[in-house]
Amino acid sequence: MSDKGSVDSVRGRLARIIDSAPGLMAAARRLRPGGGRSIARRKGSRAASVDVDRFMETEGAGHGWTRQEYGRYYATSVPVYSAIRVRSEALARPLLVAYGPAKGAGVGGTERPGPREGASRVPVGPSHPVQRLLDRVNPWYTRGQLWRATETYLSLWGSAFWALERDDTAGWQLWPLRPDRVRVLPDRERYVRGFVYVGALGPVAYTAAEMVWIRYFNPLEEHAGLSPMAPLRLSVDMGSDATRFNRNFFRNSAQPDLIFTTEETMSDDEVDDFYRRWEKRYRGPGNAHRPAIANFIKDIKTLGMSHREMEFIQGLRWSLEDVSRAYGVPMPLLSDFQRATFSNVNAAERFFWRNTMVPEMVLLEEQLNHKLLPLLGYPDLRLEFDLSSVEALREDQTARVERDVKLLDRGVLTINEVRRRHNLADVPWGDGPRGGQAT
Repeated sequence: MSDKGSVDSVRGRLARIIDSAPGLMAAARRLRPGGGRSIARRKGSRAASVDVDRFMETEGAGHGWTRQEYGRYYATSVPVYSAIRVRSEALARPLLVAYGPAKGAGVGGTERPGPREGASRVPVGPSHPVQRLLDRVNPWYTRGQLWRATETYLSLWGSAFWALERDDTAGWQLWPLRPDRVRVLPDRERYVRGFVYVGALGPVAYTAAEMVWIRYFNPLEEHAGLSPMAPLRLSVDMGSDATRFNRNFFRNSAQPDLIFTTEETMSDDEVDDFYRRWEKRYRGPGNAHRPAIANFIKDIKTLGMSHREMEFIQGLRWSLEDVSRAYGVPMPLLSDFQRATFSNVNAAERFFWRNTMVPEMVLLEEQLNHKLLPLLGYPDLRLEFDLSSVEALREDQTARVERDVKLLDRGVLTINEVRRRHNLADVPWGDGPRGGQAT
């Protein structure tokens, strides 16, 4: 079958799957009395629908933002590799925990906000299907490998895709897909119609209910994430050019440090004799800086690197600093200890976690709570990273506990309010003043 026929076959399968999927049928749309479509039933915005044409619905949108060459920087640029590796290893450290409402939480068991907002929620436990999926994502990937792949893809392409696959027991599996091979198919009515993975042997279609799409906001393309490499690419190229120049300078340069000029024509024997006498008199540490006397030499020229060449090599540091800014990884964490001390290295690590990784984890929590949990059939659960094992944040947790104890002693908070702030279940005697605690 030709490539065009294969693609058409996949498109047809995708259309049949989507049209037969519950909740996604075209018949679910209803007309309002005035002839317009119901805004309440519409799954995409009216404004977004006018930006989608027939070509985009079949060929995909936004794949110009997931260029394959972005991935090559990970294998060719030391600063990019180092920054992404620091981020991916950091993301793989804390566990992602699923929380469910505690028994009796809220009036009539109604849902409350997530753990960080002080709700009475408790971990669902390792045997729960959601937690089991997060801990054992598929037969070949560990939990940490999934997060390393996710953060690497986000850092290179601004998007990460998790394919939801069924195993032999009808259980779910999570598989990370290369973003440069995934095409997003927008839809005028449903915002996203589906996804197509373009592999080496052909395309594979996924419905919107079979894919989790995590992305960075892109102000220039609604159906694509914004890769950090897009603004960073020029700086990284400059650093790579400087590295290649430096390598070629020492590998290929046949340039001497000094040139002696004379008005006389010297034979080969005279030249060899000159070198022997020169090395005998001036070679070695004992003869360093010894003045030279040569009555037949007209001029001596010193050859070296020009100011422009030295500025070009300085581009290595400029490139490293731009990578540090773009990825939010302080310079000491990229092994740049030029102005580092023990205290500011610790401060850099705290800065990295507070200003880079915690916001990154909040973004992931929000997108997974919004997309993954409803697809799995558990919209009432909440996912949250457990940061208690992160040493750089423990100081914050200690200060938080001390603050809660003071508020508890002064009667500002109750026992249960404090327990909820720390993801602990309520106790029967915890809603009154502290003096009312049972003994």
